[in-house]
Amino acid sequence: MNLNSPSYNNLAGYYCYKVSDSCRRGFYLAEKMGEVYEAYDMEVQGTGRGRGAVILMTDKGVRQVSSLNGTDERLQQEKEFKDKIYEKGFCNIDRVVANREDELVTCDRYGNPFVCREYFQGRECNASSIRDLEKAVINLAWFHRAGRELYMEENTSYTKKTPGNLDRKVNELRRIRNFVSRRTLKNDFEMLYIKTFDYFYSQAEKCLSLFQDNFTYNDKWLGYCHGSYNYHSVMFCDGYIATINFDRFHVGYQLMDLYQFLRKAMEKNRYDITMAKDILSAYSQINYLEHEDYEFIYLMYSFPEKFWKISNRYMNTRKSYISPVLMEKLQKVIEDDQEKLKILSEINDTYGLHKLTN
Repeated sequence: MNLNSPSYNNLAGYYCYKVSDSCRRGFYLAEKMGEVYEAYDMEVQGTGRGRGAVILMTDKGVRQVSSLNGTDERLQQEKEFKDKIYEKGFCNIDRVVANREDELVTCDRYGNPFVCREYFQGRECNASSIRDLEKAVINLAWFHRAGRELYMEENTSYTKKTPGNLDRKVNELRRIRNFVSRRTLKNDFEMLYIKTFDYFYSQAEKCLSLFQDNFTYNDKWLGYCHGSYNYHSVMFCDGYIATINFDRFHVGYQLMDLYQFLRKAMEKNRYDITMAKDILSAYSQINYLEHEDYEFIYLMYSFPEKFWKISNRYMNTRKSYISPVLMEKLQKVIEDDQEKLKILSEINDTYGLHKLTN
């Protein structure tokens, strides 16, 4: 190509524009976030990227800055809860940091709200390592102890409801089935969904029925729950474990945290029953699990949670275009079902839960 030709000059000018435009955006972002950082009593020494957030190395330790996800009121509740659980001795958590004006939310020049939290240097829990998973579930057990103690001290009332909202989920599945059935022209996802619906819905109905017949609240499990405790919420640091991502903390039935952690671990490890037993055994070393507690975990595990999630996601998407990812997820749930049934059978045999299956 002739370097002096008008076409080359125009092309070069285009790339120069793109590069400079990118630089301007980078400068704008750095400047904008710099305004946010300056609102806090800390000196930023380095920055990095996290999951939807910016990680800062500061003279006060590691910090995380992210967009406000929720309401100011919920953020205030989060701060108060974390400060109290910290005082109970569960210290390595991502507490909310107030700015110089003692405010929890800091806005940039355009009014976008940001939150700063304490953070940690370390690695995420390895979902394929039983050693990591055992340590993570022991950490959960200690959190439950502190959360139970805090709940009892607050002496607040709690309205008992079906754990996992199983009754609501069964009703939602029924409504979704009726909606899909009424559609005249069904796409591939909808045809496969209707074909498999009765099978998974029968699992959901049976689970709910067994819950209604067998489950009674054990008050020793009432307390603060993490709400989304999994390998993404656990960081292994130098000599300690940190717990993060408390977005869904609440007062509830703490065994739900244990069930959700176990379910995620099993999905990542092809339903390894030996790993499942080790996880439950590790938790029981701190908070002893009785026969009825294994029954609870079995019942929760028997509910087709992944099928319900796919159903819910389908209802919240545009029906004129169904993402291939949703189809892949449905196919995977179908493929994994036999493995899930095997682990339920193993749990049944190991912990003597035959009254639930007879």
